[in-house]
Amino acid sequence: MVLLVLGGGLLVRGKIKTEIQSQRITQTDNSSRDNETAAQKQFITKMAKPAVKVYRENGQVLPSIVIAQGILESSWGTSQLFLQANNPFGVKGSYEGRSKSFLTNEYVNNKKISVHANFRDYPNLTAAILDHDALLKRSYFKQTVTDYKTAAQLLQENGYATDPSYAKKLTNLIATYNLNQYDT
Repeated sequence: MVLLVLGGGLLVRGKIKTEIQSQRITQTDNSSRDNETAAQKQFITKMAKPAVKVYRENGQVLPSIVIAQGILESSWGTSQLFLQANNPFGVKGSYEGRSKSFLTNEYVNNKKISVHANFRDYPNLTAAILDHDALLKRSYFKQTVTDYKTAAQLLQENGYATDPSYAKKLTNLIATYNLNQYDT
């Protein structure tokens, strides 16, 4: 019974992420390095500093992947979840007992509904990145990954998102904004 509930929860989570990503990707698909806005540069810098620091300390998730997921999942840091809970990745649940409820779209029996869900409320961006790294290492990367294309593919294959274009969207963001410069 527990496995059935957990499996259903993961399926619903994936569908939620796909819906959120499909709404946000239009903004990122049409961007290029040449028309990168000051706000986009600022968000990349804001994500890059702690992502690089965490990677140098624990070597788990490439900074380019962390930054690209932050861009995609938080719509360049403009989502209320990011602004109010320092949660750029849309991670549900609680962090050290802290969570915030947000309205989100979910699919139940192929029908889109809006529900309130609890998302992790982080004290700062570094805590969010550390927690995200631990989650990815535990659930999505069973080995050390040093290539962003492989990492993006593993996230897609291992169910981080149900969007069949998720890996492509991440690698496009990394290539467009030269995010792999932070991986060295």
